[in-house]
Amino acid sequence: MGLDYIRAQTGKPWRKRWDGGLDRLKTPTLLDLTMSDASRVVTAKLDPAARVKAGDKLIVQSTADGLVVSDGLRSVGRIENPTAEMTAAVHDSGGYAEGELQRVGLFGDTAEIAVK
Repeated sequence: MGLDYIRAQTGKPWRKRWDGGLDRLKTPTLLDLTMSDASRVVTAKLDPAARVKAGDKLIVQSTADGLVVSDGLRSVGRIENPTAEMTAAVHDSGGYAEGELQRVGLFGDTAEIAVK
């Protein structure tokens, strides 16, 4: 039914019908999505004693050996192997950045954090 039916009804091969279709899809339209704030999502390794849940506001702090995630004064984890862009962004904003915990891993040892 699928492709054979379309070809029988239109009289043209499906390829010719889409001639220039990719170019039309690339042109901007009224409903194009534009991103206003750059959001970075990183995976952090949580400390075993950390008690966090999705939606918590956290602080990402730049230290000499990487990035540390804390909830106020209490350290809850660290970001292992951060990208150079992420490290520079946190360092340029005074050494601190706000993050929101998006999701905690299945075993509670990792978390996805959206850093602003």
